[in-house]
Amino acid sequence: MNPTIKKILAIVIGIVLFIVLVYFGFKIFGTRAADYEPRDVVVSNIEKNSVKISWATGVDTQGVVEYGTTPTALNFFAPEAQKGRSHSLDLTLLSPSSTYYFQVRIGDQKYDNGGVPWTFTTKGAEKSMTVPTLSPTSSASTQPTPIQKLQIDTGAGCTETDCDKIKEKLGKGCSTQDYFKCLMKTTPTPSSSAEATPTPTTGA
Repeated sequence: MNPTIKKILAIVIGIVLFIVLVYFGFKIFGTRAADYEPRDVVVSNIEKNSVKISWATGVDTQGVVEYGTTPTALNFFAPEAQKGRSHSLDLTLLSPSSTYYFQVRIGDQKYDNGGVPWTFTTKGAEKSMTVPTLSPTSSASTQPTPIQKLQIDTGAGCTETDCDKIKEKLGKGCSTQDYFKCLMKTTPTPSSSAEATPTPTTGA
């Protein structure tokens, strides 16, 4: 065989082997990296002071949940106790009615939902309602006020006959009725007398 042809065949075979190795190497290592990435991230059991974070991986991993109240300052963390493919962590000592952000770190690699950390909001604190207790009160019974009879002096004890003296003793045994009776007695009542009109006589 021509040496030139041998060289060309060797070069072609080398290129094909290189492409095959690169393809399978990328596929193997690419799949392995994807298996480490958290998927099916779920936030559940949300309470006012706690929450549950769950996710899954393609291989056994041991992760850490990093969280905080701002997406740029995830200063709190909760590590897993052991490796596994199904992961679940409880975050406790949270503040009520607060929004939290979190990401998952596995080894030196952090997974933050494509640059936007996952988030959740805790429940609000329950408001306690105080019911006032009504104490029995003694109701004072209302006693009716007795009605005093008004005594009117009728002047039965007035013995004076002079009108001026009766006037002086008004309220002292004599009444206004006695005074008016006295005035009526002393004042003459005009009597109307019919004047007789003579009837003219006609002479015969």
